[in-house]
Amino acid sequence: MNNLKFSLDNIKKIYQEKLFNADTAISQLKQDIKLVTCGGYSSTPNTLVKSFVNAVKNKFFNEKLTIFLSRSSGEAASLFKDLQFLELVDLEIPNAGGALGTLFKFETDNKLNTVKFIPAHFSRMSSAFNMIHKTPPDVHMFQVSPMDQSGYFSFGVEGSYSIPMSKIAKKVIVEVNKFMPRTFGEGVIHINDIDLIVENDEPLGIMEDHVLSNESQLIGDFILPFIKDGSCIQLGIGGIPDVIGHKLLNLNDLGIHTELLWSSLTDLIINGNVTNKFKNTNRYSTVFNVCLMPSQGYYDYLNNNPTILCYPASYVNDPAVIMKNDNFVSVNSFVEIDLLGQVASESINWHQITGTGGQVDFIRGATMSKGGKSFLAAESTTKNGTISKIVPRLNNIVTTARTDVEYVVTEYGCEYLQGQNSYERAMALINLAHPSFRDALKFEAQKMGLI
Repeated sequence: MNNLKFSLDNIKKIYQEKLFNADTAISQLKQDIKLVTCGGYSSTPNTLVKSFVNAVKNKFFNEKLTIFLSRSSGEAASLFKDLQFLELVDLEIPNAGGALGTLFKFETDNKLNTVKFIPAHFSRMSSAFNMIHKTPPDVHMFQVSPMDQSGYFSFGVEGSYSIPMSKIAKKVIVEVNKFMPRTFGEGVIHINDIDLIVENDEPLGIMEDHVLSNESQLIGDFILPFIKDGSCIQLGIGGIPDVIGHKLLNLNDLGIHTELLWSSLTDLIINGNVTNKFKNTNRYSTVFNVCLMPSQGYYDYLNNNPTILCYPASYVNDPAVIMKNDNFVSVNSFVEIDLLGQVASESINWHQITGTGGQVDFIRGATMSKGGKSFLAAESTTKNGTISKIVPRLNNIVTTARTDVEYVVTEYGCEYLQGQNSYERAMALINLAHPSFRDALKFEAQKMGLI
C-alpha cells in the first residue's frame, strides 16, 4: 500500500512539473520547428492555438510553418483569419466545412495562397500525411479529459487523427478540459507520453439539432425496412440521419460502428436499443472517431461509459474492419448525382464545402458486409425546389464513383443501382427526381445515348 501511495503521489508530481500556462508552453517549443498538427472538432485546444498564433505573428519561429488541421472550433478558425499570421504559414486542411469554410473565403478574398485543401478518404488521412511529409510532426496539440489516478488522459470526443499523430509527434502538448468526457478504446494517453500540459475549462462545441422536413421523413420511411434487429449502423450527420435514428427506437440489439457519434445515435443507446451484442468487432461496445453533440448533457452521458470506444479513423473507417460486422447499414447524403450514378458530396459548382470524409469508406465496408447495405440519401431538390440534385452530367467534384453506389434514396423512392445497365440506371435515377425535372432529364438522357 505504501508503494501504491508513492506511485500516485509521483504521478501528481509529474503532472505539476509539466503544467504551464499556454504562452509558456508554446515558448518551450524549438524555434526551428516546421510541422505542427492540431486536434480538430471539439478537441481543438483553443488556448494553445491563441498562444501559438501570437508566437507565429511575433516571429518566434525561424521557419515558415506547415500546420495540418482537420476541422477546428469557430474560435480557432477566427484566430487563423489573420493576414499577418497567414503570410508566415501554410495550412493543410482535408475538410473545408464549418468554421474552416470561412477561412477559405477569407484567403480567397485577400488573394492569398496559404490554405490548401487535401482530398483524402478519412481512413487514409494519417497514412497519407506520413507518406507526403516523410517526417513526424514537430508538435501535436489537442484537448483531453482530466487525468485519472493512474495517470491516463482520454482523447474524449476526437481520435480520428489525434490518436496517430500523438504517437509519432516529437512533442505532445495537451489542453486539459474538465468538460471533456472520458471515453475509452485506443483514445487514451499516459502522462509519461505527454511533454507539456495546459489547463483550460470551457464548454465543448455544440452542433444544433437539424430541422426535420417532410421529405426527410419520407426518405427515412424508405430506408427503415432495411434495418432490422441486430443490424450494425452508421449514420452521417443531417436531417435524414436524424429522422432514421428517431425511427429506430422500436428496434432491438442494434450495433454502432460510426465515424461520427451524434445525438440521434446516442438516443438509441440511452433508450436501450443498442447492445452491440451481434457485432463481430468490439462486441458490446459503440465505436466512433469523432463526436459532436447538441448539448453538454449528451457529452456528460458519454463520460466514463465503458461501452463508448474512441479509435482513429484509420481503424473505424477501414472498409476491411467495417465489413466484419454482419448486416451493416450505412446511410450518407449527397449534394448531386448524375444519370451515370456518379456522386458529388463535398462540393457545389467545383467549390469545396466540406471534406471527402468517410463516405466511400463506409459504402465499401457496408457493401462487403454479410447482409450489409449502403444508402446515399437526399431530398431531390434544393433552393426551394428550383434546383434538381439529380442532373444529366455531374458538373462537380466526384466523391463516390458510380461503381461504388448501391442504394439511392429521395422522397420519391429507393433504387438499387448495382448491376444495373446504363439504361436501367438512368431511368431509375430519373424516377427519383422531382416530377418537374423528369422530362428535361429524359431529354438529356436521350442526347447522351443512355435511353
